Amino acid sequence: MLKRRLLHGALLLGSLALTLYLLLDYRHYVSAREVQSIQLGEQTGIGVAEVLDAELSAIAERAEVYAAEIAGIDTEKQLLRSIRQESRRFPLVQGVTVAYQPGAFLGKPRYAPFFNTALNKFQFVEDSYDYTDPEQASTAWYTEIVASGEPAWSAPYYAETAKTMMVDFGAPLLDSRGRIIGVVDYAIALSDFTRMVDELSVGEAGYGFIFAPDGAILTHPDSVYLLENIFQVKDGKDEDIVEKLRNDAQGIVAYDSTYTYKYSWFFFRELESTGWKSVLVFAEDDLLGASDVGRGKIIHIALGASLLLVAILLFALRIDRYNPRRLWWLVAAVSLIAAANIVLIWYLNLTTDFSLFDDDRERIVNQTILNKYVEQYDRELQQLHSSPYTRVPTGVFVESYEVTSFEASLIGKLWMKYPRALYSKSPPAFYFPEVSAIESRGLISELVSEVEFEDYVLVTWSFRATLEQHFSYQQFPFEQNDISLTVLYPDFSRNILLVPDLSSYDILNPSVRPGLSENVSVPSSSTISAFFTFQDIEYKTNFGAGSQIKTQPALTFNMVMKRVWLSPFIANIIPILIVALIMFIVLFISSGKEEGRSGMTTMNVIQSCAGFLFILLLAHVNERNRIMTPEIAYIELFYFSMYLFITLEAILLAMLLRGVKWRIFEYGDNLVLKLLFWPVLLWTWLALTLLRFY
Repeated sequence: MLKRRLLHGALLLGSLALTLYLLLDYRHYVSAREVQSIQLGEQTGIGVAEVLDAELSAIAERAEVYAAEIAGIDTEKQLLRSIRQESRRFPLVQGVTVAYQPGAFLGKPRYAPFFNTALNKFQFVEDSYDYTDPEQASTAWYTEIVASGEPAWSAPYYAETAKTMMVDFGAPLLDSRGRIIGVVDYAIALSDFTRMVDELSVGEAGYGFIFAPDGAILTHPDSVYLLENIFQVKDGKDEDIVEKLRNDAQGIVAYDSTYTYKYSWFFFRELESTGWKSVLVFAEDDLLGASDVGRGKIIHIALGASLLLVAILLFALRIDRYNPRRLWWLVAAVSLIAAANIVLIWYLNLTTDFSLFDDDRERIVNQTILNKYVEQYDRELQQLHSSPYTRVPTGVFVESYEVTSFEASLIGKLWMKYPRALYSKSPPAFYFPEVSAIESRGLISELVSEVEFEDYVLVTWSFRATLEQHFSYQQFPFEQNDISLTVLYPDFSRNILLVPDLSSYDILNPSVRPGLSENVSVPSSSTISAFFTFQDIEYKTNFGAGSQIKTQPALTFNMVMKRVWLSPFIANIIPILIVALIMFIVLFISSGKEEGRSGMTTMNVIQSCAGFLFILLLAHVNERNRIMTPEIAYIELFYFSMYLFITLEAILLAMLLRGVKWRIFEYGDNLVLKLLFWPVLLWTWLALTLLRFY
């Protein structure tokens, strides 16, 4: 007895040490990832701030130099040629304006030529408004420089001439006597500034923005936020966060981003050249990448804690002494522990987006990632041909979808910003290579509109498609699957590459499900993310053309879905649990003594077990017919385990009732089998769950 107590005590101490180690290991893992994320975020923030500072400083320095260079120009033709050349010096600059005081240039009342690089032509500000009028808010870029006589960055404003939100750097234009005769102004469109900051950012849910000293947001991926004041206490920010953003030159704050809908880190740093502050925003897992290690460590902790609870029960209930009541308490606790572990693993599986751990594809969530892929495809194509791919921005919007066993039916819209130069020789078209071979009309499309723009034609189709999908049901009914909509241009010889039209989506964070209608309602599934990827399709044929087509890059729109598990759970797990409960009742009333059998006979037991088998087999076959998968689904493991338990119970009870004299039957009148039923069954299910989910 003493040896058992010592053994139980040793088990208790060992399991306690193991659980503490697992907890500390998990805490160290979380804190280490957080520290590494912060360090990487700070380094990235410094790098972005340095790039922005260098770009803005170069513009500011050049403005003063250029003002001195053109001070002596006295012909309109020479001036316009110089402005055109200077406007193209910096990619970030949309155009340069040289605005003169009334009468300062060739005696003209006002003269302010602006070369718009976006339109590749001159626009004259004096034709739109009086830029010398200090009463107008849109003239600050000129009037404040003239008034102060010092070069400076302007506050953001709406440019009447360029028809967009701008921010400018202006330098005074001086004559030979040092008098101000005008202003040299370098204009930056906030949309271009936003694009530059976005390309410097990293992470799927990450983005960058810049705000002025007064709190006005100058750049942001979502134009709705432009000129909003970041110092307002809202959207999860409290007074401490606002004060830190206002007063500190650099720092880190954390709060729930209303743009990405994730708990995020904000790394901000003041730009020396302007006094603005650049901010990089990263979700917690963005910097180091998503990892499934944490889920595994939580499962380890749960198993370690389970062992500790069992050890505590053994020690507290003094199981070293024979006491049926204590044994039943122990059995109930051990069974509940197993059930709790199963539920925990289910929960972790349901709340984890496993598509984040897919190393075979990269989500295209910003222009930087897109450019990386397109440049790679261009290099591969140029090894065979002299020219790169012709890019066609393509967007998808899914309005409704439904899934069957291995097919997905989608209704939505598809559009292309089709280059005008390509339109006549290669008309806009598309096809889905995964269209179902079973459906006679797997794809139905209709041209909705064609809208002409300066460089492209916006072509929009509506479509209804039934697509073959590679779904896996190994974890049914807790599985996750992707619906993939692959889009190709039909004629591969044209070297047309469809690329995602990122600019047409306000938010590209996959968890916000860009490209999917908010009103989508699918009874069997819930969509947790949506994103674009590229995939290489192996054809191994030239389709009758002269050159071999090895692989074809294809644009793919992905929707990640989780099954709504409640209906399959009720249809499968609950009947299994009811059958298990009735089996336990039959086992519980069994007795090796004639007077305790209550009319139970060997034939009764066999008939009962045959009934259990029939019920479960019928449910099992119905489920197989419904999902029609060649794999063994997770839920089927419960059925197979029950078949084994029903068979074993029938055999053991038949032996008991036939009078077989085994000690396992004689101890406590078959108490051992009664005690072992639930723990063995539930821990078997736990083992099967770990086998499939871990």
